[in-house]
Order: sequence, then structure tokens, then C-alpha cells
Amino acid sequence: MTTDVSAAGLTPSGHPLLGAVVTLADSGQMVLTGRISTRTHPWLADHTITGTTLLPGTAFTDLALHTASHTDTPTLEELALEAPLVLAPDEAVTVQVTVGPPADDGSRMLTVHSRTGDSAPWTRHASGTLTDAVAEPEPLPWPPSGERVDLTGFYKELHAHGYTYGPAFQGLTAAWRDGEDLYAEIALPEGTDTTGHTLHPALLDAALHPWAREVMGEHADSVLLPFVWRGVRLHAVEATRVRVRLTPVGEDTMRLHLTDPTGATVATVAALTARPGSAADLTAGAGDKAVGRAPLHLLDWKPLPAADAPVPVPGGVAVVGPDPLGLADTLDAVAHAGLGALLAAVRAGAGAPGLVLATFTDEAGPAQDERDDLPKRLDTLTARALELTQEWLEFEWPADTGTEEPRLVVLTRGAVAARPGPEIEDLAASAVWGLLRAARTEHPDRFALLDVDGGARERPEGLVSALSVLSAGDEFQLAVRDGGVYAPRLVRADAAPEVLVPPADTEFWRLDVRGSGTLGNLALLPAPEAGAALEPGEVRVAVRAAGLNFRDVLVGLGMYPGDEARIGGEAAGVVLEVGTGVTSVAVGDRVTGLFPLGAIGPVAVTDHRWVTRMPQGWTFTDAAVLPVVFLTAYYGLRDLADARVGESLLVHAATGGVGIAALQLAQHWGLEVYGTASRPKWEVLRGLGVDDARIASTRTLDFEERYRELTDGRGFDVVLNSLAQEFTDASLRLVAPGGRFLEMGKTDIRDAAEVRERYGDVTYTAYDLMRVEPERVQEMLVELVGLFEAGVLRRLPVTAWDVSHAPEALRHLSQARHTGKAVLTLPAPPDV
Repeated sequence: MTTDVSAAGLTPSGHPLLGAVVTLADSGQMVLTGRISTRTHPWLADHTITGTTLLPGTAFTDLALHTASHTDTPTLEELALEAPLVLAPDEAVTVQVTVGPPADDGSRMLTVHSRTGDSAPWTRHASGTLTDAVAEPEPLPWPPSGERVDLTGFYKELHAHGYTYGPAFQGLTAAWRDGEDLYAEIALPEGTDTTGHTLHPALLDAALHPWAREVMGEHADSVLLPFVWRGVRLHAVEATRVRVRLTPVGEDTMRLHLTDPTGATVATVAALTARPGSAADLTAGAGDKAVGRAPLHLLDWKPLPAADAPVPVPGGVAVVGPDPLGLADTLDAVAHAGLGALLAAVRAGAGAPGLVLATFTDEAGPAQDERDDLPKRLDTLTARALELTQEWLEFEWPADTGTEEPRLVVLTRGAVAARPGPEIEDLAASAVWGLLRAARTEHPDRFALLDVDGGARERPEGLVSALSVLSAGDEFQLAVRDGGVYAPRLVRADAAPEVLVPPADTEFWRLDVRGSGTLGNLALLPAPEAGAALEPGEVRVAVRAAGLNFRDVLVGLGMYPGDEARIGGEAAGVVLEVGTGVTSVAVGDRVTGLFPLGAIGPVAVTDHRWVTRMPQGWTFTDAAVLPVVFLTAYYGLRDLADARVGESLLVHAATGGVGIAALQLAQHWGLEVYGTASRPKWEVLRGLGVDDARIASTRTLDFEERYRELTDGRGFDVVLNSLAQEFTDASLRLVAPGGRFLEMGKTDIRDAAEVRERYGDVTYTAYDLMRVEPERVQEMLVELVGLFEAGVLRRLPVTAWDVSHAPEALRHLSQARHTGKAVLTLPAPPDV
């Protein structure tokens, strides 16, 4: 809370940054005010961190100590810096330091606020406590006995790491290291006026510079800034030269002892704790932090350390109700029809379980019709959860079992997003989590929540570990992903994934890269060509959703062959304009197709032969992922391999977009299908109609021997490949004489003649959909839409991100954690 100090009777404070002091007699409160700018105090411009000029953290200490000198509490017991004070060029900042009345123990509260105008809100930058405590300092031995530190290029090195100090702050003249202690000699530039300062901010700041260089390697992506000062005691004022010893007393914490050149103590600091800060932290000084709020926090899921051997659940696990995942067998647990049956078994002497597990999912997740009718599924699951919760709370556990009441663990699948990306596959089950969390607030020891992925049965170690943790009682909500256990934790909001922002000066933009090598170079960049006049045969489309493919990851990383490749080669949207000669589509048509020049933006242009109308009743999100995968699979199997009824087909990465498309087309054409995928995704393959015996892992080379035995050594007529290196070699060895090997990947292209020479009678074809004649693309698109509308083919599972989260989406895609296809959605006008 700030105070109006416009009353009469102000007296000068004597401090160059503070202009007046007023004491409010009624309350005992004291207020000091001043105006600060780099124009009136130019030396402050010499303190720039990651490109932002800040009031030094040591200046807050100087202000606090000076204010304390006007009270009977001269010691700064603690000062916490809550928000940076950004000094914009030629902009004055009003500063107000307020000291509260004495508390019962004689201490006083102190706060520092600022604002940039008379009507602007006040920002609280620091708060602390003043006391009258005193302490006699110990002597500081000098010179130090440790190793002298070479300071050649010292400030250039700090500048490269984000600490840009001008002449006023380049006061370090000598430094030593003695074990963990750091020593230094500091001098202000000749002519620096220290009048009115308790301890000049530039002098104290320079005393911290040896520490800054010491920790640069530990905080490579951030700078270390003062956070909390404790036990700051002043023994002399207006020093221009000091010696300092910095002694570690904890993580990112130092004790300071400063003397003048004669050895007389100037100041001591019991503990200064610093914390890492990013450029975003500092530039936020005019944003949320500028209104005095602490940083926002979000919920993030962190992996728990894997136990060498999970502790068995005391009493074991009992499964009640439906068990679609077969967890009773997986956990070697006893299954019961319901809580009543469990209670009867316990009363009959069966023994009391430590955990009771109730499953709220289906064998393969919610069916498509349940996804489409979300309200119905929501009602069904929450009604069952409420009934189970009420029954559990009324459950009378036999007193003679000799054990505590067990915990009810409600198990879901895909109800929470435990890792980056849209992991929620069952939104109705998310409501079950909300209901059980509410019940737990009243009965904290009786409920727990556990969410699993599709590999819970194939990789039971994660499930076993999670149940062991829940049994211990330290956690009540966990998630299992790929055999690992995750728990929710609060993290700062500024640690969240980056968000892309469209350029403000144009309506035509597109997702692109500013440089290759990392997905961090993704940006929404101007694309004026999207608004240029159409050539004959072209169409302009308002894009509503764009499909992502692994090719886009390679383009983003600069690994895709050629320099002209663009991110986002397929999309769905509404036709805005057609060029001359276009009759296949008209303005207003909802279309899907290929966009070789990139489609991830509000408007994109393509040849009319690359697009066709969307299947009836489809959403833009569903339609955006149709073209690339189904055209790739169709063209490869039909045009290039000429696959025929009864032939055998091996599809690698069969739960990816092209894999699922190839399986559907192959089954429609009467081929015998085999598929590989990572073990957690095998359930998806079963759901796609692939026999258990024909499923193998993409993560090991075991598939070669497995499939050789299954095919009696013959191998496959057709292999659709997206693997590389030794996995490709193993797959080539599995091609039957006269067989065809279709290579979709771009990172391990082989020479067809060399393949034939090495592997015998094998036709090797590496192909790229974007090189297919547009007329053939049009023919295939029309046929595919017809197959979808006839119900022969099924739409793909889709996970969608907003375009602003494109880096997150592409990273998710690059890790092959998705099933089906990934999509970026784009904003649409309200009337579309």
C-alpha cells in the first residue's frame, strides 16, 4: 500500500535518489519519495542486463539502508526483491520507500514502490524488515592467500552472457579464489560522487561480479540476479574503495564482508540469495510484474525417479467393477464385481487389500461414436463415478482386519495432459478427475487418481511403480506414460512453451523458419505472396486447419533435401477466389488438398488440381489430414507397387498417419497386412485389425527374425518403409524375390541399382508425393473422398494445436509420441 505524501512539512532526505522525508505522526509511518531516470542519474544507464536497463538490486539495498538511518532500526534484517524496476530511456520513475510503525518486537516493515505517471498503478518492487540488531564483524585477513584470478577480458565475458556494465559499474580491479571463497578489490571510477549514499550501488554491485562469472556455467540460459538480502549491517558510509570476501552459505547464496583499504569494516551481509532470471523476466517489468504481482504459476507434470524395485503394496491390490484393461491379470490381483463383493470376500477372510482399483476407461479408449456424443459419455462416466464415490464413503470396513482402510484408486486413460501436447483423449474422463478431486478435499486419505496411456498392459512396470507410490500416501494423483511415472508440480508460468504471435502489420503471414538447426527458429512471418493476383488455374483458400507431417520437422530443422521446401504442405479451408480456367471448385466451397508453397497461415494459394471438396459432414480438422497420408499410401501401393489381392505388405510405423492410411487401403484391396509400432501403440494396431502375431516393435531389430519365421523365410511382397540405417537394411532383407520396397523417408535414401545388387531381385523406389503430376493427384483425391463417403475408409485420429503453439506441436511430432496425425488450427472469422 502506498501513501500520499503531499502534506506540508517535507524535509530533504539527503539521498541523491530520494528527495523528501515525511513522518506521519498519527501512525508512526515514514515515507521517502524521489524521481529517478537515466537522464538525471546517467550512471544508472551503465547497468543493463540482457538488453534491459534496470535499477540495480544493490540500489534497493542503498535506499533501504538510507531510510533505515532515519529510524531507530538501522539494520536491514531482510529485503526481498519482488520485481525488477525497468528504466526506460528519457522516462522518469517516481519511487516511494515506506516504513511502517514499530511492531511489538520493535521491528518495522519496509516497502519500495514505483510508478511512471501520476495516474499509473504502483508497482511493489521490494519488501523487508528493519531491526535494531547489532553485531561486531570479524577481521578480514588481507591480502588473500588464494590463487589470483586473471581478469583479462572479464567484462567482455560478462557482456557475452548478458551482463552489460558501463564504466560506472566496472569497478572490479583484482580478484582471488581461495577454496570456495572469493576475494576482490573494488574501486569506483575517479570522480564518482558518493555523497548521501550509504553504500554506493555501483560499488556493491561490482563486489558481486566475481560471483556472477563463477556461476555463468551453471546458469547458461539465464543471468543470476539478487533476490533476498538478509542481515545487512552498515558500519561506514560513502566508501569509494572496498575489499570484499564472498563465502558460499547455500545454493546460490553468499555471505559478504566488505572493508575499506585500511581493513575497517564497511558492511556485512549475512546472506544474499540470487536466483536465475531470463530476458522475459526482465522485460516483464512493465507487464504483470509491474503491478506488483508475483509470477503466475501453472501445473506441470514432472517424472518421478524410477525405483530400483517398487515396494509391494501392503495387502496387495483389489480390482472392482469392469476391468477392460485386464489389470487383475497384469497385477496378479483379485477381481471383484463391485465393492459389495469385495466386502463380502474380506469378511469371509480373504484378507484386506492396500489399494482398491476401479477403472474408468474402455479397452481401446472411447469409441468414435462416444467421442462424437461427448455429453452422453460425460453423463455416463460422472454418474458412475459419483455412485462409486458415495458407496465408498458409506463402505464399512471390518474393524477386525487389523489394517487401515484402503485407498480407492480411480484409473482413467488419456484424461490428463501429463506431457507437452494434446494428450487428453477422453475428455469425459477428465470430469471424473474433477469429481474425485472435490471428494478428496473432504476425505483426503480415501481417494487417489491414476491416469495411464495405451501401453499400461504392455509395460506394467509403470503401473506397478505408480501404485507403489500411491500406497505410500505421499502422492494422490499420478500419470503413467511410456512406463514412467509423472506427478503434478507447480512451475512458473514463464517456463511454459513459447507462443508465436502473428505480425501486426499484415493480414498475410505464414509459419516459416528464420534459420535452420532448431525448432526454436519457427516464427509467423509476413507472406505477401498469399495476397498477390492469382495465376490461371490457381485458387486462394482461407485456411482453417493445416496438417503436420514428419517432413515439416525436417524442414524446420534444415534437414530436408532442397532449399525450397516449406512447412505445411496440406490444409483444409474455404475457397476465397479462383483464377481463370478453374471449374473444379468455386468460391465458398469447403476444400482439402496440397499446398506446396506452405499453408500454415490465414490464406494460402495452390493449383486447383491439388485440391478437392471435403467429404460431407467432416470438420476442417479432420479434412486437413486427409491429403498427404492417404495420397502417399495410395500412390505408393497402387501406382508404384501395383499391390494385388493376396500379396503381403509390411508397414513400418503403422500407427502414424501414412501407416494407418496404408493399412486401411491394403485391407480394402485384400492384402495381408503386417505392422510395426512402438510397444505402447500395439493396442492401436489391434484396433486397426492387425493380428497380434503380425505386430512387432519399431524400436528393436527383432522384427526381422520374427517376420522371417512368420513368412516361412519368404518375406514380403511389399514393404512401406520410413525407418533408416540398420532398420532399413533389416527390412530390405525381408523383401521377397521380385518384391517392391517403397521408401518414404528422406534421411536414408539408397541407390536403386546398389540395392538390387546387394539384396537381389528387389525393386527399390524412393518417392515424394509433391513430385506426382497434378492431374493424377486430382484423380486420387476424388477417389479417396468417394471411399470415405462410402464408409470404406475411416478418418484418422487427430491431435490439434493452435498455430501459436506450433513449436510445441512439431517437437511432439518429432518424438513420435502421437498416434494418427497432428494438426495446427488457424483463427476463423465468427461467421464461418
